[in-house]
Amino acid sequence: MNKFVGIIILLLSPMTLIMANNNPEGTTPSNNVKFFAGSFDHAKATAGSEGKLFFVEFYADWCTPCKWMDKTTFKDVAVVNQLNDNYVPLKLDIESSEGQDLKTQYEVKILPTILIFTSKGRMIERIEKTLSSESMNSLLTFHDNPENRVIINHNFNTSPVSAGEDRGPSLNNLFSQYKIAERFRSNYKLQVGFYNNYIEAHKRVKALKENFAEPIVVMNQYVENTTQYKVLMGEFKTMNEAESYRKLLKNNHQIDAIIY
Repeated sequence: MNKFVGIIILLLSPMTLIMANNNPEGTTPSNNVKFFAGSFDHAKATAGSEGKLFFVEFYADWCTPCKWMDKTTFKDVAVVNQLNDNYVPLKLDIESSEGQDLKTQYEVKILPTILIFTSKGRMIERIEKTLSSESMNSLLTFHDNPENRVIINHNFNTSPVSAGEDRGPSLNNLFSQYKIAERFRSNYKLQVGFYNNYIEAHKRVKALKENFAEPIVVMNQYVENTTQYKVLMGEFKTMNEAESYRKLLKNNHQIDAIIY
């Protein structure tokens, strides 16, 4: 009898290990944003018919900050839940045919650029920077309110956008409070390099990493059809912390930096 029980345990153990490896620490196997598989206009119309906000991220395959957000921000449970439950999220490659047209239409010059529209199709937010999961969740939560999520029953020859629609004083007040809170809560970085060539920016990052333990990233931006690269260093919770470190870099390492 004991031998029989032992055989069953041996047979079950490998399966148990496989299941544990596929679902470590009790996390859900799939923790991904369900980005819309379709066109900009289709996604926008879907947001209206479902009473959800419309979220758009302009990106490119070579955009380092975009890839960083894919691996961190868009894997955060709170961000994933917000986007999947209350938004119709869409990623737009600026090098695709549709992406090029919309990049021009919305004057996208920095990657990533994030646009948020109400369910009625009115743009209420434009962000031109990399967002941490904390910043993204704060942004999504702020805009997730009943005024921005109204189900639109589309009629033929009727636009989902209401001309001259006003945000209203109460929402303006909330928006001002959000901007103030974001200014004090956001992480500050130091810009320690500016290049028109990615190879030079990469060399700068490599040299800095040999001497400093602080996180260092390269941020891309478009200016007059050219790509520029900013080397950003550190993560500081307050302006004072960033300023203190800027002085340290200048006095001890002769490195000029500006607060970003």
